[in-house]
Amino acid sequence: MSDLIKKELIRIEDRANDWKDAIRIAAKSLLDNGYINEQYVEDMIKSVEDAGPYIVLAPNIAVPHARPNDNVDKMAISLTKLNEPVNFRNEEEDEDNWVRILFCLAAVDSSSHIVALQQLAVLLDSDEITDELINANSEDEMLDIINKKLEEGNDD
Repeated sequence: MSDLIKKELIRIEDRANDWKDAIRIAAKSLLDNGYINEQYVEDMIKSVEDAGPYIVLAPNIAVPHARPNDNVDKMAISLTKLNEPVNFRNEEEDEDNWVRILFCLAAVDSSSHIVALQQLAVLLDSDEITDELINANSEDEMLDIINKKLEEGNDD
């Protein structure tokens, strides 16, 4: 997975206007580096509009993604930290879902999509890493946190 999250795909931003803006911000580095096209960003937003905030996997963590399709050129995951949380509100459940960390997943096919989600689940298996990412002050520090956690996971 360390080859999926590269330094140029990690960003720290102050805030997002709303959850749609948060997805656009999280996808920007993937878009700018040629991993996805603009339609994939809209596909991710539509997925949440259609199915609700299923991408919020834990407090403070969202994994925006859409079904693998032709709008993804290369497999990658971007990592974005928002200094101010954004609400992925679930209107049906009348429930707030505040998010500060977004792992934006771009997969070229279903099998790589599932593998990447499994690797993210391993990475995010503790609240500790979430807190470390939230408290990180730079993209380099965020990358170090991810790499350290992945190395620990390989030692198990």
